[in-house]
Amino acid sequence: MPHVPSSDAARTRAIKRYVWARDQRFVATCALGVEPLLTSEVAALPGAVTVAPRPGGIVFDAPFDTLYRALLTLRTAESLRVVLAPSVAATTYPMVHDQLTRVRWSLWLPERCAITVRVVSRASRLRDAAGLEHALRGALRRHGIDCDADDRDDDAPPFTVHLRIEQDRASTSLDLGGALYRRSGDKWVSRTTIRETTAAALVRHADVPRADLVLDPFCGSGTLLAEALEATLGLPPGRRRTPPFAASPAWKLERARHAARQLGAHETVAPPRMLGRDADERAVAITRRNLEAAGLLEHVALETGRAQDLDLAALAQGAGSTTPLLISNPPYGKAATALGAPPDELLRDVLANAAGWRFALLFPDPDVLANHPKVQVEQRLPVVTGGLRNAFVLGSVRR
Repeated sequence: MPHVPSSDAARTRAIKRYVWARDQRFVATCALGVEPLLTSEVAALPGAVTVAPRPGGIVFDAPFDTLYRALLTLRTAESLRVVLAPSVAATTYPMVHDQLTRVRWSLWLPERCAITVRVVSRASRLRDAAGLEHALRGALRRHGIDCDADDRDDDAPPFTVHLRIEQDRASTSLDLGGALYRRSGDKWVSRTTIRETTAAALVRHADVPRADLVLDPFCGSGTLLAEALEATLGLPPGRRRTPPFAASPAWKLERARHAARQLGAHETVAPPRMLGRDADERAVAITRRNLEAAGLLEHVALETGRAQDLDLAALAQGAGSTTPLLISNPPYGKAATALGAPPDELLRDVLANAAGWRFALLFPDPDVLANHPKVQVEQRLPVVTGGLRNAFVLGSVRR
């Protein structure tokens, strides 16, 4: 029989016993190639113990309350889930239904919610995603949960459940934060916008605090500038987001606020001088709007103009900079051609005027810079972004 509390008081007692008082198993996911950065972030969480790094993420155990800090502070994680049912045998649909019925769903989900089910089946006899979803929804109904509401229904909070069948074994997890790469729900985007989590990874590799002048000459929607500022100022990336799990009966608003207060008490570091530039006037306007919404506009100077028209050496000299940094997601393909040059020529033209600068780029072809007489490529870090092979390219330009 399902474990369904008979009253609200009984459910609260059960949550205290089975949720709050126990360590939970979490799964944090990230882009391929970013796993070392995410691992270091998870290691900094209170009480977190790594169980197993894996391609595209990390599995870790931690006290329940650690999730409040994780949702606020993880910069490179694209999602955060809690494992509700570990790997169990699943060779028939009735067996899956029976195993899912054993989960204490009523301690994690409200009585009415809009459920999205994500099914992955690999090397298993059970491959019918619709049949597996039917089994999961049946288990939820047995726990008294109305899970068939439309996600457009304002009275039914949205939740996502992940059901994974691999080699005839099933595991189930609940998404806690939604798409963590969306720092807020109202961001404006341009055609060259990258995910905030990808930008955060590049910022980490770039060592922004070491710079006294930071420039993004292809600023797009301002994502890299925002991530660089938030990391330097010590602002939590989750501060403007309400996670889906906030509608769970296991969520404690007081504990979430306590975690936020603890982070707010930390000392911040003054950011370096920040400059954003783009040839597209609309992109500059989008950057301005996004930085203003994030409360960061006061730290950035913005201008419209072509990147190849900049004399970066003179810019650094005029600013009195000794450690300038160019950090960018340069355009490639048709976006670069629209600026008047093939992507490799455009990038080489920009760096040709950047004597004395370090650079950190998200660019799919690091070999473009290999034969540049003044450019020294120090690191090439493969990464998969949006399903496409890309790379973080770090280096410097000789004087």
